[in-house]
Amino acid sequence: MAVLPPKTETVVFSIDGSFTASVSIMGKDPKVRAGAVDVVRQWQDLGYLILYVSARPDLQHRKVVAWLAQHNFPHGMVAFMDGLSKDPLKQKFNYIRSLQTE
Repeated sequence: MAVLPPKTETVVFSIDGSFTASVSIMGKDPKVRAGAVDVVRQWQDLGYLILYVSARPDLQHRKVVAWLAQHNFPHGMVAFMDGLSKDPLKQKFNYIRSLQTE
């Protein structure tokens, strides 16, 4: 949780399937999609707060943050969803919508 000044300009990135160019079912490090780090870095350079959103449960927090750092993604806030969902895209959409109303 964080308290931000009003009107803080933020850009939201979905981690799952957006930054990865491969999927690992064996627990190996998935490859990073070409240009993904550059896109995030560009928004950071423009002064935006970076918010990464994942449909994964919070118990994977360390693993996800380590993966972002290992692949040189800019530092940012990371949000995880509560529990598991049959529709992770809808779950993330509802989360982002709730941020807009707060």
